[in-house]
Amino acid sequence: MVPGYDEAFLPGSVVSLPGLSQRLSEEAYLSGAPVHHTRYSVVFSALRGFAIFTAHNVDGSTILPEGRIRRDNRFRNDPEVPAELQVDDDRGYRNNRWDRGHLVQRRALHWGDLGEARAADADSFLWTNIAPQHEHLHDTAWGSIEDWMLDRSTDDLQRAAVFTGPVLTPDDPVHVNRAGQRPIRIPAGYWKIMALHHEERLVAAAFLVWQRDHDRIDPVEFDPVLEQVRLTTIEHLTGLSFEALRPCDPLHLAAARERELRGLQPPSGGVVSAPTDITL
Repeated sequence: MVPGYDEAFLPGSVVSLPGLSQRLSEEAYLSGAPVHHTRYSVVFSALRGFAIFTAHNVDGSTILPEGRIRRDNRFRNDPEVPAELQVDDDRGYRNNRWDRGHLVQRRALHWGDLGEARAADADSFLWTNIAPQHEHLHDTAWGSIEDWMLDRSTDDLQRAAVFTGPVLTPDDPVHVNRAGQRPIRIPAGYWKIMALHHEERLVAAAFLVWQRDHDRIDPVEFDPVLEQVRLTTIEHLTGLSFEALRPCDPLHLAAARERELRGLQPPSGGVVSAPTDITL
């Protein structure tokens, strides 16, 4: 069994892990070296107690039927990271409104060999793959983004590389779950980036959700165009660098094309709009 994220998983392409800023490297466990588990890898923040990002592979051509692997909810410490750095039920989730949110979607690990898929599912319940999510987040935008990404891979029988992480800011609210527990800070939001081949080229799309947007009882219906952002937005918010994927982002290309076309317009000419079909 080959552990961890495979950067050469997409045929003919290498999708490397993102680079870390100096600040992130200083805050990260093992200075940002990835911790590997079955079919995914984690770069973990020793300062915040959550992943800086996760990376996993999906083989859409061999996805197992939904329900084939039973969910057992056995959340547990990651044996590769000191337990005192991790946020468990007592510190983060017991008797409050925060959900134990998977970063690597467990369903996205259910492909190929059944035994390996089961091992990957079990590994997805490690605390290093979990972060506090708003109680309404998964059943609205976040879960819809996860399902949309999985559908893009399975419908086209595609392999994909997916990166996920929280938005961690200095202004994130402090939460003390129970007396005697060390405080944590609740992430401001979450992001996902998916890379796969589309029309014979590598493309990458980034999505961003904010936790406070889901305080409302009637959240806006999910639409991938509304949640999609440039990869550079994720880089700015997180301190990560997806330099190799930047040219693969349809939003990035559309903006560059619009700037180029605007430069060709005469001073009195109209503005040329970017293409509207910008999702994968």
